Amino acid sequence: MATFHSLIAPNHNHLSAIGRVVVLWTFLEKTIETLVWELASLQQPKAQAVTTHLQTLILIDTANSLARESLASTGLDKKLGQQLSYIAQKLRPKRNSIVHGIWAPTGTPDKVIISETTARGVLKFKVSEEMSAEDILQVASEIDEANFQLTNLAFEISKHLKQAKNAYAVIQPDAAKNRRAQ
Repeated sequence: MATFHSLIAPNHNHLSAIGRVVVLWTFLEKTIETLVWELASLQQPKAQAVTTHLQTLILIDTANSLARESLASTGLDKKLGQQLSYIAQKLRPKRNSIVHGIWAPTGTPDKVIISETTARGVLKFKVSEEMSAEDILQVASEIDEANFQLTNLAFEISKHLKQAKNAYAVIQPDAAKNRRAQ
């Protein structure tokens, strides 16, 4: 059996909830990554080589840029932009707080508190409100729902891109034939 010596570590329920946030965020990042592959027409293994080391915000910006280029007249670019904006502006800060914060006990056994330090230009310290394991699981649920919505949208985008590619393949031979006839 493993032995842990930290006196301030959160209890098992909190650690389990934090783990769920971590795993579900990984799934969400992979969905964004594969969406970039689809929008950029990248295939494995080169697709993974291009995106594997990119941070989430860069993947989001890349997906938005590619969507504006290839989906502009469909409305799918706007739907994707809204979903990715929600992930970047609402979910990512919650996830970062949970994953990167310093956890400390409170006076209540089923609650913990997170201390955060940021240094984007100015050093800032922040102490969040107390969180229960259920509060953390709520964030995990929001991440899971966002991934579900993004996955459905990714399938819709993929279907559109395949239809557009097939339509282009049909038009292309006719255009070549017309040029030869001239």
